[in-house]
Amino acid sequence: MVARSNTNSVDVQRAAAGTFIVDWGDGKAEVIKKTTATNATYSHTYSTNGTYIVGWRGRPTTYASPTAAIHFYNVNDSHTKVKSITGNLSKVFPTINGANPSFNGTFRETNITEIPNELFADLSGAPVPHMFRSTFEGCNALTGSIPDQLFGNVSGAPTEYMFLNTFANCTGLSGSIPAGLFAGISGAPAIYMFQSTFNGCTGLSGPIPTNLFGGISGAPADYMFNATFRGCTGLSGSIPSGLFGNITGAPAHSMFLNTFSGCTNLTGAIPAGLFGNISGPAKTSMFNSTFSNCNNITGPIPTGLFGNITGTPQVSMFYGVFNNCHSLTGSIPVGLFGNTSGAPADNMYTSAFTGCYELSGEIPSRLFGNLYGAPATNMFNATFTNCHNLTGSIPSGLFGNLSGAPADYMFRRTFDGCTGLTGEIPPDLFGDIVGKPANGMFRNTFASCSGLTGEIPPKLFGNISGAPTMDMFYATFSGCSGLTGTIPENLFGIISGAPAQGLFFGTFNTCSELTGAIPPNLSGSTSGQPQY
Repeated sequence: MVARSNTNSVDVQRAAAGTFIVDWGDGKAEVIKKTTATNATYSHTYSTNGTYIVGWRGRPTTYASPTAAIHFYNVNDSHTKVKSITGNLSKVFPTINGANPSFNGTFRETNITEIPNELFADLSGAPVPHMFRSTFEGCNALTGSIPDQLFGNVSGAPTEYMFLNTFANCTGLSGSIPAGLFAGISGAPAIYMFQSTFNGCTGLSGPIPTNLFGGISGAPADYMFNATFRGCTGLSGSIPSGLFGNITGAPAHSMFLNTFSGCTNLTGAIPAGLFGNISGPAKTSMFNSTFSNCNNITGPIPTGLFGNITGTPQVSMFYGVFNNCHSLTGSIPVGLFGNTSGAPADNMYTSAFTGCYELSGEIPSRLFGNLYGAPATNMFNATFTNCHNLTGSIPSGLFGNLSGAPADYMFRRTFDGCTGLTGEIPPDLFGDIVGKPANGMFRNTFASCSGLTGEIPPKLFGNISGAPTMDMFYATFSGCSGLTGTIPENLFGIISGAPAQGLFFGTFNTCSELTGAIPPNLSGSTSGQPQY
């Protein structure tokens, strides 16, 4: 059943009770009897190095799920000496009294080259937790297609971790994902059920099958589709409508984190209703980098794509969701991010639209809901960077009613490269910022916004006071050649102490239409030579 190359020993690990005969492939066989299903390792040493075929016969009486049923490698040695597998493993480890074994990590990181069509053919009934977790993870020597009926007649409700990392980083797999690969799986989502299932499978090609996960219905679960297709650069065509079945209910943590990240050959528009009918309080990283670097998906972003997200903003909830989606067109839908309300969270909209330079139209008012309270680290870092086809004025109140002490990089590069934005900077754009400066807080905020006009509002940056910090006004207005009028007194608050690195480096670089003298108190009472 299993061939091992150039080896002088082999370990076989199993977590099943029963009687088995192991043919070690050198003319010797061993009868293994075990009355408990606890995990156990059986070893054999060969007289000379060579390639040996290890075969199994027998039948279990019980399993120890979710521990792996069987491993074919030296537990404390390299897995890569396992060369190939043949036969039907599920004849030796079949469904017993309605209970299935788990093949958690069975062939992980081994050097097998092909998956037999009949490998799990005798399995039936409901999946168990961890059932196919990491079964082929890291099998870089695998070639050919995934067998259509690989998972036999396994059917029933999803279980936790059941297909986590199943084919992760199997870079040599090719062909399309079989349409019916998960056809027997139906019911409510379970945590980690399809996390990283095809992550890094760069050789898979063709479109993602319609209804691949069509049997899924019910409330989202944590990490359920985290990185499922991440880095599958060979997948092509449009994302199918209904791919994720009938998802409905409150969001879950990291539920679509990195799902399509790096799928550079996916094309077509994102289908409306892709994520079902999600409604409820936001969760951390729920749409973090979902489409990041999908630079060939096209068309407008569907209205209501993310459902009705409510509650308090959460950490990284939309971090990089459309990062570098160069081919997205149309305007940003009103209400795209739902109706959250409350204090900002770290990284909540970091790089959300970075590099989406084909998006057009105005930035919707209240795009980010009803924010109030103290700023958070990186909250709008690079949110619209290089969206140079966005037009119109920056909406007044876009960032809600922020108040309190600044946070590191809170508005770093927020509008950097948005050359199509016009009109004046709203005087209340950043709310009522009061307190000690933070690193990089307004670095490159309006850099290259050459279409902005009018005067810089007094108190734009609130009432900042205290010792300067690194890069806090680095290139803030660099390239804003359309700004006019004088620089307001106390624009940078009341700062005092030794200048920090990059403090005023390029703050007004090429702002050629600004007039009047630089206010004497502009840089506060810093001691040393500030950099403008």
